[in-house]
Amino acid sequence: VIMEELTAIILSFFGITAASIYGVLLMIWVFFLMISIIMGMALFIIWIIALIDCIKRDNKDFTIGGEHAKLVWILILVLVRSITPIIYYLLIMQKKQKSKKKISRKKKK
Repeated sequence: VIMEELTAIILSFFGITAASIYGVLLMIWVFFLMISIIMGMALFIIWIIALIDCIKRDNKDFTIGGEHAKLVWILILVLVRSITPIIYYLLIMQKKQKSKKKISRKKKK
C-alpha cells in the first residue's frame, strides 16, 4: 500500500497517470507480440516451402546425404523446425537454382 502511494505521488509530480504508463507498456507489448507472430508465420511458410521442395526433389539432386538423402532431409525438416528450412535452402535449393541458371546460359549460346 505504501509503495502504491509513493508511486502515485511521484507520477503525479511529473503529471503522469499510472494508466498512461500502463497504456504505453501495453502498446510496446502488443508491438513485440505482432512482430513475433509475423516472424513465426514467415518461418512456418518457409518450412512448408522447404518440405514441399524436399518431397518433390529426386534423390540424386541432393548433394549431401548419400543414398537416403531425401528421407534424412524430410526427417530433419519435420523434427527440427526452427532453423532447418534456412539451412536446407542454403545447402540444397540454392545450389539447384544456380545449376538451372548455368544450364539456361549454355542453351542460349
